[in-house]
Amino acid sequence: MDTLKIKTLEQVSDASELVENARADHSLTPTERLELEKVAVKLRNLERSIIKIVQQELVETLTADSAALKVLAEQIKKSSEKLSGIADTIEKASKVVDAFIKIVTTAAASGLI
Repeated sequence: MDTLKIKTLEQVSDASELVENARADHSLTPTERLELEKVAVKLRNLERSIIKIVQQELVETLTADSAALKVLAEQIKKSSEKLSGIADTIEKASKVVDAFIKIVTTAAASGLI
């Protein structure tokens, strides 16, 4: 996740918190309350959109890294019998990453995250 997305998410989160605190003011008129509600909804939507983008980028990066690990593990196995145990461990790590990707992707598709 790059710095711009982190900063944007932080600012949206801060704004959302500010709006939520303002909504607790009992002296607000119905119109003011409605306007703050609209802003709160928009901020939540922005936050979710940023999180989805970051999540997709993370899945893409993890997928590429996992594939690269698999290739490296195969290269190690072919080049050195002595390092085959390390290659096996690398393959296991890659499989764990693949399982994590599957969990995140399924959870996102189901609307859980």
